[in-house]
Amino acid sequence: MSIEFIPLCEALGAEVVGIDVTTKLSDQTIAEIREGLLKYNILLFRKQEMTIEQQMAFTEQFGVLKVSTNSRNRFPAHPEVLVFSNIKVDDEYIGSPPARTGEGWHSDFFYLKEPAGGSFFYAKEMPEEGGDTWFANMTRAFEALSEGKKTEISHRTCTYSQLKTLQILNPELSPLTAKQKCETPEVVHPMVRVHPETGHKALFIGLRGTPACSVEDMVGDEGIEFLEGLRSFATQPQFTYTHHWRPGDAVL
Repeated sequence: MSIEFIPLCEALGAEVVGIDVTTKLSDQTIAEIREGLLKYNILLFRKQEMTIEQQMAFTEQFGVLKVSTNSRNRFPAHPEVLVFSNIKVDDEYIGSPPARTGEGWHSDFFYLKEPAGGSFFYAKEMPEEGGDTWFANMTRAFEALSEGKKTEISHRTCTYSQLKTLQILNPELSPLTAKQKCETPEVVHPMVRVHPETGHKALFIGLRGTPACSVEDMVGDEGIEFLEGLRSFATQPQFTYTHHWRPGDAVL
């Protein structure tokens, strides 16, 4: 099977041509896809027709699947899969509705001590307008920082509270259970991470709400303003790619 990678833009991303992700792929093919992922950060597979089971089977070839603590949009039979939708059945959304879906820049599972190594999205239906997804290259953003800023953050940490984020962003939600609270304790992350395979350094500030965190050696609003400044810098157009979804798109 011959694989071709076509860059999506200068910042990051490539379309993968010559792959049907629903078929059984060889170890060599998976290794080539993995190399492409390390090089381009995100990979796009067009015109895929997948069941949820096939989506999971493909993804499991790259690692163990995580289960979100957010049960509201889990697929019932497969809690590793989350559903995002503006469709209602019996006056209830069949997945997480637009108002609570990726409403800010974030890294998936940032609220866990061990965040996700990646995510795999599949578009079944799309609205006529809207629904785009933005991706940011945090390695390129880190490399563009001044040497002074790199030194300032290279050994600094931030503490993040998912509970505070939920209270701030979704005050109308029912209070979390004791079990959910235990599953989402405060976590401490380095602000710069080193990729274990490439050795590249990347900004790691993927929190959904800056008021829900604190920065080492900074007090209150000082830390919030510091993080907001980094996030504004890292999400400039030269570091980002905007994906306009089509039905059948799959993005790793």
